[in-house]
Amino acid sequence: MKSRLTEIAVQKMKPEPGKRLEVSDTHLTGLSLRITETGKKSWSVTYRVAGRGEGGNRGALRRMTLGAYPLIDLKAAREKAAAALDLADRGDDPCDKRRDDLEEKRDSTVDNIAARYVALHLKPSVKKWHDADRLLRLHVLPEWGNTPIGDIRRRDGQKLLDKVLMAHGVGIAREVRKHVVAMFNWAHDRDEVGVNVLAGMKRKDLAYAERERVLTMDELKAVWAAADKMGYPFGPMIRLLILTAQRRAEIAGLERGWLLPDQQAFEVPASHYKTDRTQVVPLSAPALAIVEGLPNWNGGDFLLSTTGGTRPVSGFSKAKARVDTLSKVEGWTLHDLRRSAATHMARLGIAPKHVEMVLGHATEGVAGIYNRYEYLAEKRSALDTWGALWK
Repeated sequence: MKSRLTEIAVQKMKPEPGKRLEVSDTHLTGLSLRITETGKKSWSVTYRVAGRGEGGNRGALRRMTLGAYPLIDLKAAREKAAAALDLADRGDDPCDKRRDDLEEKRDSTVDNIAARYVALHLKPSVKKWHDADRLLRLHVLPEWGNTPIGDIRRRDGQKLLDKVLMAHGVGIAREVRKHVVAMFNWAHDRDEVGVNVLAGMKRKDLAYAERERVLTMDELKAVWAAADKMGYPFGPMIRLLILTAQRRAEIAGLERGWLLPDQQAFEVPASHYKTDRTQVVPLSAPALAIVEGLPNWNGGDFLLSTTGGTRPVSGFSKAKARVDTLSKVEGWTLHDLRRSAATHMARLGIAPKHVEMVLGHATEGVAGIYNRYEYLAEKRSALDTWGALWK
């Protein structure tokens, strides 16, 4: 059956009893509408590919489904059919092109992009790649996994962050935004997506508030006393944070092999230090006494551990809540101990440059790269002066 199809005519068409109806569009040769016995309608196009037959003639007649009506209306069906016929006229099989496009779409789903991003970028270059991988798996892939990355819109990013923010809070939402934007940047550099539609999203509710909290000496003493009541492993950890002014990760991850007995110090390998440079930390008398009193586990090398030394101590949130209760000091973080120690060392007259060395901030020039014992005496003097207040 042939007919010059119109939108109204397509709407009104009904199946013939006991058989399937097929109506060819006289306006565009090759386009046809099929109507099943149950009334379901779908579009298809028939074509012959130029140069695919014997002697360079057109090939055998082929059919390609375009989609269901009314999801695809008459206008859209004609556009799709015209594009397919144009491909056939140029010697390309539209079915092959569709297959390639589908394969490309499958390759460019967020699931597949994320897998390549983790394997090719995060694992080789990011120390804590497990954290980023976990956040993507927990919060991003369940929402976007099967979606081609090019189909993600800015509004999708905002909705995702809204959902994470409401369910898990500001901290997790910030981290998700950071890692999603980084993944999209990586995909853009590889031409997997034309533009990073998530870059530069304005989210005042996720803005970082710069912390300037410095605990007074009275507050530090209260925290010091509370640490003593907590016992191992968090008590020694908190006291070492105060005494050494190092980051939580470096103290919590302290290993037996890092100790330098002849130097009365410990050495954090570059692979475990934020600046990717080895940091030697002298131990003042009270710090050395704490380290020497830590258990020597048979099962592993971590000095602060709840798993027999096999893994470093964790569960900081609960420990911090207990310190708050015992010390009555509120509105501070474990990282504030580092800032507070540095501030009070400066108050004691210790040279700012030497405080910077204690903190492990990068030193400019060749010496900063190769001489891990640079300013060791000055660092020891600074930490001894500070440690004398905590005997």
